[in-house]
Amino acid sequence: MVRRDSNRWALCLAALVLLIGGCKGEEDLLGQKILVVGLESSPVHLDPRIGTDAGSSRIQQLLFRGLFQKDEAGEAVPDLVQSWEQPDPVTYRFRLRQGVRFHDGRLLKARDVCHTLESVLDPGLGSPLRGNFETIRSVECPDQETVVLRLSEPDASLLTRLDVGVVAEPGQRGQGGGDPGGLIGCGPFRLLSWDPPREVRLGAFAGYEGGAPALREVRFKIVADSTVRVLELRKGSIHLIQNDFQPEVLPLLERDGRFRVLKDQGTSYSYLGFNLRDPILASREVRRAIAHAIDRDGIIRYLLGGLAAAATGVLSPSHWAYEPDVQEYPYNPDLARRLLDAAGYPDPDGAGPRKRFELTYKTSQNELRRRIAEAIQYQLESVGIGVRLRSYEWGTFFADVRKGNFQIYTLTWIGVTDPDIFRYLFASDSVPPAGANRGRYENPEIDRLVKQGKSALDREERKRIYSRVQKILAEDLPYVSLWYGMNVAVFDKRIHGFRLFPSGDLVSLREVWIE
Repeated sequence: MVRRDSNRWALCLAALVLLIGGCKGEEDLLGQKILVVGLESSPVHLDPRIGTDAGSSRIQQLLFRGLFQKDEAGEAVPDLVQSWEQPDPVTYRFRLRQGVRFHDGRLLKARDVCHTLESVLDPGLGSPLRGNFETIRSVECPDQETVVLRLSEPDASLLTRLDVGVVAEPGQRGQGGGDPGGLIGCGPFRLLSWDPPREVRLGAFAGYEGGAPALREVRFKIVADSTVRVLELRKGSIHLIQNDFQPEVLPLLERDGRFRVLKDQGTSYSYLGFNLRDPILASREVRRAIAHAIDRDGIIRYLLGGLAAAATGVLSPSHWAYEPDVQEYPYNPDLARRLLDAAGYPDPDGAGPRKRFELTYKTSQNELRRRIAEAIQYQLESVGIGVRLRSYEWGTFFADVRKGNFQIYTLTWIGVTDPDIFRYLFASDSVPPAGANRGRYENPEIDRLVKQGKSALDREERKRIYSRVQKILAEDLPYVSLWYGMNVAVFDKRIHGFRLFPSGDLVSLREVWIE
């Protein structure tokens, strides 16, 4: 079924693209150094302390800078920090770069960093990042260029998490005016406008340290329909798309001499999530049955065009802490049926229409995600599980997931870098808004291990700890691991300097220039 539906859809899409895609007549914005990036959905929030979805994060990285940033390998490297020292395991002293200016022209000072971190830690803000900084006991600014963090215990992941964008302290506005919405950053671009249903416009920041970007503007154009995004790319009203298109159209774009195509394996992790407070899904045997009922390889081949690799856990094989020796769940519908029988859910009528039980499966309105959900729905129903599929606008869907208002859902974690993500995802005290334990998973051994892993400063010790974490999670199955996605970017060949990051970040836009 997956293959037949995929082929039929691909033929329809190819015909539509060939019929309409060559249309011309669009204004040559690229010639004016205005780059238009096609996005599926509007960012949830541009405040780096609040918006943690992929769309928000990728735009925030162009508007704001953190004490540290992640390089292409996902390692923390200094950004706003000129130098730093750690006089003891629980004290960090950071010296800030001099001469860094905010978009309103004011110089960056230590108080801005302190304000940002203090506000993240303030329960009143409701920042989903608060749990990431729970070890910070105090934030001190002894002078205008120094920030001192004192911790309650050692924290091996702290520098990686200090990439959160620094926002200017309120009430200290400079002469250049602020960005729309009041938030002021010091990134390579400044916010010109944000029309949530349609577009986010960024302008090059002339005062950016090291010189303004070559691009005059970057416009993120929100186009919900993936086919329309591709048509706009071929028309010239969109100049770059990364990952937000149907895999079937890629061969057409690769043959089009107007575009360049970049492909590389990414670290994005797609999964099926469970609400473990649901009486049916609280059964580990039921979760294992669902895992064995899903044909991941078939979905990767026929719906994803081979642009993914089957996943065994949150960390990809390229990660230093990846553990390959974990429990796996190969496609085996007969075993899935036996597990459901053993869990107390026998099939009431064999091959008949009656189901063992029924689940509601939530997803977004993204076309590819809906097709993936339909394939999983079919596979689960083939072992006797009824599935009601519900797709929602992104903001509504994401809000439901955060609130725990679901039975099962599929989503993707973008840019997984530090293994402390296991604490963020699975610790019992990381239920939203404190973290992202959306399925309400609880295991005292996991709580103990992720706390231990966060405090261990030796990488080999951390690797041993997180190896155990991965083995336990593979047994408990709070997620069904689906795949690690490849990053694919298609863009106008006049664009130079664009690079793919394994995390899917778009930070290389600050280096892009137009031929």
